[in-house]
Amino acid sequence: MNVDRVLRCLPRLWIVAFAALLATAVPARANDVLENVRWLLSKPERLPLIVEKRRQEISQFYSSEQGQVLWLDEPRSLELVQSMEAAQREGLRPEDYPPAVLQDAVAALNSTSSPSDIAWVELLYTGHFLDFAHDLRAGRVSPRVLYPDAYMPSNSIDAVDALSRLVSSGGLEAFIDVWQPQDDTYRRLKGHLQHLQSVRQNGGFSYVEPGEPLEAGTSDPRVPILRQRLFEDGLLSKASDDPVFDKRLAFAVGQARLQYGLEISGEISPELIRALNIPIDRRIEQLTNAMERIRWLPNEYARLQLFINKGENSYVFLENGRVVREGEAFPNCPDRNHTTLATTIEAVTFHPTWQVPWEFFGKELLPRLRKDPEQVEAAGYYLKRSGADVPLDALPWKEASLRDIERASNREQYALYLPASIENPLGQYAYRLRQEQRLQLFDLAAAPDEGLFCNPYLPKTAFGIVNGIEILDQIIEPRVLPVDGIADRISRQDTVTFPARGGLMAVVSHQSVWVQRQGLIRFGNDPYLEDARLTAALSGRPKP
Repeated sequence: MNVDRVLRCLPRLWIVAFAALLATAVPARANDVLENVRWLLSKPERLPLIVEKRRQEISQFYSSEQGQVLWLDEPRSLELVQSMEAAQREGLRPEDYPPAVLQDAVAALNSTSSPSDIAWVELLYTGHFLDFAHDLRAGRVSPRVLYPDAYMPSNSIDAVDALSRLVSSGGLEAFIDVWQPQDDTYRRLKGHLQHLQSVRQNGGFSYVEPGEPLEAGTSDPRVPILRQRLFEDGLLSKASDDPVFDKRLAFAVGQARLQYGLEISGEISPELIRALNIPIDRRIEQLTNAMERIRWLPNEYARLQLFINKGENSYVFLENGRVVREGEAFPNCPDRNHTTLATTIEAVTFHPTWQVPWEFFGKELLPRLRKDPEQVEAAGYYLKRSGADVPLDALPWKEASLRDIERASNREQYALYLPASIENPLGQYAYRLRQEQRLQLFDLAAAPDEGLFCNPYLPKTAFGIVNGIEILDQIIEPRVLPVDGIADRISRQDTVTFPARGGLMAVVSHQSVWVQRQGLIRFGNDPYLEDARLTAALSGRPKP
């Protein structure tokens, strides 16, 4: 039985009784209740914490022209209780919401209850509704709970806007539809989440027995179970007991391999069987965590987005949540790259100059400078002191020590630079970001061996983008795109900066499930326990 059916099968007598109780509990006119709501909000005495924390905004709504009694004797009061009980449909946890508190508050009312008593319950409903609306729109936890150095735009809700939208929407389901993050990726993840929750209600995933690989055209007693399992993933329209591995099943197998990050083929390999046998609770956890991370970003920041998935060495370029381009992006030294960030992309510089860190200076360049400063200068390195150029051979490098270099760098007397060259690790281009000290995006010539990239002289918040020139036409402001094309402009070898499109965000996070360009859901891994940390935070457990 799926969640929708569970909701439809709520005890009808209870619903009728609940509605009748609400109706008999409001003998006073709505205006009397509304006036008492305003009176309670104007008093200096503290109200319940759930109301108190948004008291000013709640008061602003009820004092406005559209202020009205929202809950008592209204169908939306039952809808709120039901939505809390079925919060898992939205990727939230039912145990985080107290429908019983609301029901008990209404049950305590009777025909002799005063308008003040009714107003108190009205405010209780409003406070809990706004908590639910906040979690739905802005997420349950802040990224800084997991990563103290995370930089994300603050995402919160406008309580007056939420209550106004509730009034105009006509019902809670319609409200949720317009209030949740408004992008295609979120909606697809939510749709697949609800599908898997239905599968879990019916017993969960079917278990596929390991064995020899299967190929199209063969017959095997495991094929019916495989059909059922792919049906549960939504990759087959129906299951059957046919033991023959036909072409339709082979196509679904190829889709499954794509969904689970395997090389596309029609083969039932041990790797695919292991992916199919991962418990459904883990797949649901991946989806709910992905939805939570999307909520961290305000809606207005989702229009244009370069999203780097640090756990999967990938990026996608999104327009209104739709994937336009995708490719590879590798975190620098991933075991220590804990970047979680969203910031504005301001510009792209072709053939950027690298400000050489003093650690590199001391460990790599000092031996070369002691031996032959002219050779280092010929490689392109140049030195500035207080903003003025200083010839490299003008300083006594043979007598300099690492401590001397550290003292000079700490006093900011000297700065060493390297223009575009074979030794410059930034490659052919680099992004200029509003919070660039927290993130560095640059050109990586090729995917690193074994999928691991680590340059100790680049920031631990750096990411290399492979074949990133292909997306620069999406990044750069169209009005200033080079007439002869980006590749031709880069081939000129000079340093030039182009402004980025307005409102373009760079977002770095971890998603173990995401939507590919073809619109398919893709499940990945959790190599650095990012999901484990978020799940622990959402459940109130200590971080792993």
